[in-house]
Amino acid sequence: MFDSLKHWFDSLEAENKLFNRPDDQVIHVALASILYHIIASDNLESDKEKHQFSNIMQVEFGLSDKQISALYQYVKTLKSNIRSDINTVNIYLKDNPNLRLNLMSKLNRLMCIDDIKSKELEIFHDAMSVFFPEISRSDSSR
Repeated sequence: MFDSLKHWFDSLEAENKLFNRPDDQVIHVALASILYHIIASDNLESDKEKHQFSNIMQVEFGLSDKQISALYQYVKTLKSNIRSDINTVNIYLKDNPNLRLNLMSKLNRLMCIDDIKSKELEIFHDAMSVFFPEISRSDSSR
């Protein structure tokens, strides 16, 4: 039992990035779009939300402030389908439940900056059902 716990802790330290191929621009746009959908869902883009957006993009992809700003402006004008963006992010996510939970935690922190709105919860639940399909299956069996 202790060996399995040690292995689990070692794996947490070994993998801290959420995505395979983090240099691929497709994943940059898809994640940025999801984050922007959450930010814009209440028709108010606060500086705290923008800061959290920047922090996530910098930590995950090592983007510069200039790149993050350009990406933010790009997704702001993009008319993308949120479900498609969630599916794209899912394709690039590493197959590690701990890292997937880490992404959900980042989405949760972004939602909690301002009062949580129903549209934000809808995006969060859509993401959860894609990233953790076993959870949505168990919910439907109740």
